[in-house]
Amino acid sequence: MIDAEQVKAVVRLPAPQRYEYFVKRVAASGTVWGLYRNGWALAKKDDGTLVFAMWPDEEFARLCAEFEWDGYEPQAFSLDELLSELLPQLQQDDLLPGIFRTPGSKGVMPTPGLLRVDLEDELRRETP
Repeated sequence: MIDAEQVKAVVRLPAPQRYEYFVKRVAASGTVWGLYRNGWALAKKDDGTLVFAMWPDEEFARLCAEFEWDGYEPQAFSLDELLSELLPQLQQDDLLPGIFRTPGSKGVMPTPGLLRVDLEDELRRETP
C-alpha cells in the first residue's frame, strides 16, 4: 500500500519515468492491476488501436477509474499471468499494453514484446 503523497508524486512523473516505475514495482511485487466491469478497461490510441490499461498499484488504477472508467473496479492479476497469458493474447489480438495512464496522460504503450523484455530484464536484475 502506498500513501497519498507518494501517489501524487508518482502521478506527476513524465510517462517514461512512470513506465520505469511500473516495470520495477511489478517485478518486485509480482502483481499488476487493471480495471474491470463486465470486461477489462480498454482505451484507444488516436489511430484506433485498442489499449489494455494496467497499473503497478491499486491506488493508481482507482485514481484513473474515477476520471475515465466510472463503475470499474481495480482488479489484480499476477505477473506470471501477464507474461504467460495476457501479453501473448494482446499480441495475437493486435492490442497494446497501456502502461500507467493517469488522468492527465495516456501513459506509455509499448508492444507486448517490449514490455515482456523489460519485465524479464528487471526480474533478472533482481535475482542475485
